[in-house]
Amino acid sequence: MRMQKNQSNVKLIQLPLCFVLAVLVSSVATAQNTFTKIPDISYANDTLLRHKLDLYIPDGATAPLPVIVWIHGGGWAIGDKSLAADAYQLRYPRNGYALVSINYRLTNQAIFPAQIHDSKAAIRWIRANAAQYNLDPTRIGVWGSSAGGHLVALLGTSNDVVDLEGSVGTNLQYSSRVQAVVDWFGPTDFLQMDTQAIAQGCSGSNHNSPGSPESVLVGCPIQTCPTVVQRANPLTYLTIDDPPFFIQHGNSDCTVPRGQSQILYNLMQTAGHDSTLTLIPGAGHGGIQFSAESNMLLLDAFYNAKLRNSFSPLVNSITIYRKKSEVNHFRTGSPGSIYRIVLSGANFQNDAKVLINGVAKGASFTNGGEINVYGVIGRIPASGVISLQVKNSNESYSNIFRPEIRAE
Repeated sequence: MRMQKNQSNVKLIQLPLCFVLAVLVSSVATAQNTFTKIPDISYANDTLLRHKLDLYIPDGATAPLPVIVWIHGGGWAIGDKSLAADAYQLRYPRNGYALVSINYRLTNQAIFPAQIHDSKAAIRWIRANAAQYNLDPTRIGVWGSSAGGHLVALLGTSNDVVDLEGSVGTNLQYSSRVQAVVDWFGPTDFLQMDTQAIAQGCSGSNHNSPGSPESVLVGCPIQTCPTVVQRANPLTYLTIDDPPFFIQHGNSDCTVPRGQSQILYNLMQTAGHDSTLTLIPGAGHGGIQFSAESNMLLLDAFYNAKLRNSFSPLVNSITIYRKKSEVNHFRTGSPGSIYRIVLSGANFQNDAKVLINGVAKGASFTNGGEINVYGVIGRIPASGVISLQVKNSNESYSNIFRPEIRAE
């Protein structure tokens, strides 16, 4: 873990009634808006059914749309991207958001980290195809339940973790960073699940068994391979620059004990992270309490606050330009200078500083809002990735990229 865990400061946050009523009026006013569904798009440039997504786009949009990505649950073993005509998720394409519902490889096809590799590939696809579908690549939120909650939490905390980026798809030069996370009752630290369930008064919990969903996901009985389990734990990667989280859990959930969300929230609060936890009285592992209109209004308020306006610096992609005489000889692991690096993104301030592999570089802005970075970068690691950090005067962005390399 890259940070120290200290004494937690736990608090529950409620929105003012007047604010909730304002959101309700807005929701009712736009409830009849229509959208177009584009099904079965491959986000990995292959033919796998589990590498497809469905895209829902509001009709008549005139500006790039914020995006919400839905990731289904099912113990990483079952489930599908398909949504019923009356699905609660569809409130968002009726209210000015593009919605993306994704498949990912299940545990009968591949063990972890395939599931997070697929999820990150879907985020990169959105950025790579944003212009074609009128999407805003700087405003992407994620939302998932149960196993999907686990994956969205990992998307939120693993922004600079090479191991979890994977190489799925053809858009590796794009960022997989997201700007907001809604985590519905997702597991976090598998090793604590049985202990937490017993403390909660739940009987029959057996997450430690070889056949549990968690053990099947990581490929070993979880108590026998703690290092492997830690790799799948969102808490392992938490840092202060992670996106805002809105976490909800049923107070009576015995499938994934509520302590799984509590420990995530506690650590976030210790770090001063922008996070909210709501424990829903009487609710179990999902149910009508989550999809009830009164609760969906809380999600609306969170997404409206975090995605309607986004000001943090965001790099959508990074391209390395080499001199034509050099590009055929360039490979990962090669030393020497980089002719030019172009960062494409948004919300950069004129005083922004750029760090490549932790070293500050000279930078200049173009009229198109790109940043040109000059100077020696040194040896590209064998993994082919570059650590990039952009610092505005009061905000920073960091991520890991596999850059696109071009001749110039």
